[in-house]
Amino acid sequence: MAARTISAYADEETARIVERIAQLEDRSPAQIAAAALRFYVHLPAEAHAAFRRIEKVGTIEDMDALAREITRKTVDAEWEVAHRQFVAEMTVEDGPADEDSILAEAVRQTR
Repeated sequence: MAARTISAYADEETARIVERIAQLEDRSPAQIAAAALRFYVHLPAEAHAAFRRIEKVGTIEDMDALAREITRKTVDAEWEVAHRQFVAEMTVEDGPADEDSILAEAVRQTR
């Protein structure tokens, strides 16, 4: 995919955090900013507006709570993707068809 540079201004604290994250993840600050932009542009306009209102009138605790909720949903989504991928890659072998055959196979495998 072709890429182009977009400039952005950030306060010193945000810039330091981006640099620290980039170092920890062995990525460039530009890659971190691009990932943040990809996330933001996939949000609907209502989410953009709500985020701006929270930034403007909310407290740091409000922003922390929002970050926790986003983290929770992101981890949940990651689990769903991994689960879906795991299920898609599963193969089911033909096994015993009746209870006696299942019991016999279980006994055989535990010996």
